[in-house]
Amino acid sequence: MVDIIVPIYNAYKAVEECINSIIKHTDLTKNRLILINDKSTDENILGLLNSFKNQYASLNIIVLDNEINLGFVGTVNKGMEYSDSDVILLNSDTEVSDFWVEEMEKCAYSQDDVATVTALSNNATLASVPNGLQPNKLPDSMSFDEYANMVYSRSLRRYPQIPTAHGFCMYIRRNALNVVGLFDQQTFGKGYGEENDFSYRCMDFGYKHLLCDSVIVYHKESQSFNEKKEQLINANMKILRKRYPLYLKNTENWCSKFPIKDICDNVRIGIENRDRSNILFLIHDWSNVHSNVGGTTIHCLDLISRLRNDFNIHVLAPEIDVYKLHSYFKDSEICNDVGLYKKNVMSSFYDADYRKMLETIIDGLGITTVHVHHMIGHYFDVVDVCREKHVQSIITLHDFYSLCPTINLLYMNKEYCMEMKNKDCVNCLKDKMDVQNNIVKNWQVHWGQFLQKFDQVIVPSNSTKEIIENVHTHINCEVIEHGIDLERNTALERNEKDVFNVAFVGVMLPHKGSKVLEYFVKHCKHRNIKFHLFGIAHSDLLKKNHSNYEYHGVYKRNELPRLLKENKIHLVCNLSIWPETYSYTLTETIACGVPVLSYNIGAVGERILKNGFGWILENKDMNYALKKISEISKNLDEYNMRIRNINSYSIKSTSEMCLEYKDMYKSSNEIHVSHESIENLCRLFVDNNQLGTLMKEQITDELKLKLNSRRWRMVQNIRTPRIVRLARKVLTR
Repeated sequence: MVDIIVPIYNAYKAVEECINSIIKHTDLTKNRLILINDKSTDENILGLLNSFKNQYASLNIIVLDNEINLGFVGTVNKGMEYSDSDVILLNSDTEVSDFWVEEMEKCAYSQDDVATVTALSNNATLASVPNGLQPNKLPDSMSFDEYANMVYSRSLRRYPQIPTAHGFCMYIRRNALNVVGLFDQQTFGKGYGEENDFSYRCMDFGYKHLLCDSVIVYHKESQSFNEKKEQLINANMKILRKRYPLYLKNTENWCSKFPIKDICDNVRIGIENRDRSNILFLIHDWSNVHSNVGGTTIHCLDLISRLRNDFNIHVLAPEIDVYKLHSYFKDSEICNDVGLYKKNVMSSFYDADYRKMLETIIDGLGITTVHVHHMIGHYFDVVDVCREKHVQSIITLHDFYSLCPTINLLYMNKEYCMEMKNKDCVNCLKDKMDVQNNIVKNWQVHWGQFLQKFDQVIVPSNSTKEIIENVHTHINCEVIEHGIDLERNTALERNEKDVFNVAFVGVMLPHKGSKVLEYFVKHCKHRNIKFHLFGIAHSDLLKKNHSNYEYHGVYKRNELPRLLKENKIHLVCNLSIWPETYSYTLTETIACGVPVLSYNIGAVGERILKNGFGWILENKDMNYALKKISEISKNLDEYNMRIRNINSYSIKSTSEMCLEYKDMYKSSNEIHVSHESIENLCRLFVDNNQLGTLMKEQITDELKLKLNSRRWRMVQNIRTPRIVRLARKVLTR
């Protein structure tokens, strides 16, 4: 039998709800409910308690009525003296759920030296979930009973040790009570700090305190014993610090290390997985995600931003020496280390450890779709795992990594190589990647086999599709153009008197057109033409202003429309010499109302020819390019026609793009996540977040505490039952 002790002071509605939940979810033929009215000023309280006793006469319900107000500590002490069994102290502003007593009892007897067990809660500081150490709202998507059943079914029953028990729902073993004694009523009066004092007295005697991670108890805002709360807390805290010098240090140490993060994450995943599909992104880099962004990262961020209302999206990416799993839910996110990053993907296409990690993530999260956005840092095992587990597999080719490990198809970083006849791949690989052999053909063979296994292969442009399919002839790529949300500037027609301002945008490296810009600055003699660079210059020439050139330096993405408008830019040169697969820069430029000059290569050339919002250079001769700019500046009719094309061009939004992916991600498959898979996932979180080490450090601090205790040293010297009995009398005086 376990005695459930509920101290009661006013708060009629909360008390009624609390008792109803206990009766509903507790076997009161085997356990006993002790309701203690602490001289409530609300005269209806005692009648309420007696009505429950009378209505459920067959159940073990005891009603005690204090003649005077004893306060919380005195009232629970009265209940614990009345009982001769294990007890659960339960606040009257709580609600319980199925199996709560049985589960807390199981936790209490999981180890011999347990004094107390505390349940999880929405609002109980160190026992709070899913956001630890703070109050939490109950999930909107489920009732409390449903929430509690989810916690119960997903729990690993890890029973982690905590620095002190929490009195809102506190299981106390009778053997510990007999040794340690009751709460210190004389010192702590009406409450606040008494359970902490009791917890530390227990630890002096060699007992520990556990958290029952299979039970959650709903704890409302405090409605009882709240008079002069702040003063009581401050005063009692001083007492605790004086009695137990390590009290604050131990608590702060536990909070900073927070060894129940995996439990909180598990609960959050359980909440967020209700009626929602889980999508897994694989990408090469997710560090500094909101500041260090390339096109692939921007695309993924846009998908997450627009689709997280409908799906849970998880991102797996290597970072330094570990794989990190970032989980994006509707209104929150979590991050965990999930495995070691070996950085040897170039030497092997497959890896057993990576495969096991991926299987654990897919099973534990109930992944319905794996969407690969880049394979750097990942292994080909991914598509085989998807097939085995009947998970949809999608890959988007954002560059040309599937054709060559150098990615951008630039021979020696100087010339697009796919149309070259006499190229030396060995020399290029050695120069760019320090690879000593021509691995390109073998690379393409493996990639071709890999791509064939995917349910869908996506590319952002038709030019990319053509390049990929010319090599991987058995692959059929689907074109889905990227979307982007931009504030548009109306493109303005120009007149003859305007100085013709030409801009280069971005990081100016050779493959982005830096050599061309240098040539323009050196050789342009037209007084009516001026060049600008918005971005990063890597040559001394471009870092300095000249009569025909102005260096503006680094800019933020959202500043570009303003910068182009303020500087009256008439033309942007996008002279990348590799076939870009989409080019966000091009879209941003068009949104700013500025036409573009480009080579007829890749997605940039394709989009300009299709939509007529710029000009194409037929060859890469720099003098020819300079002459072309001069022609554009003089031909007002042709220029203004391009302006009208820009104003009529409809830029695809992220919402439009995400509608395509939303339909793609929808899965009719019902995913059942087994308890074993949840356990494996949480173990992955624990192991890779080094919580095992942290727990060892916690134990070390605990031992220091015990060794500094006079009573602990005395207890340690006790070896015989007779001496034990004698010592208990001495030590509990």
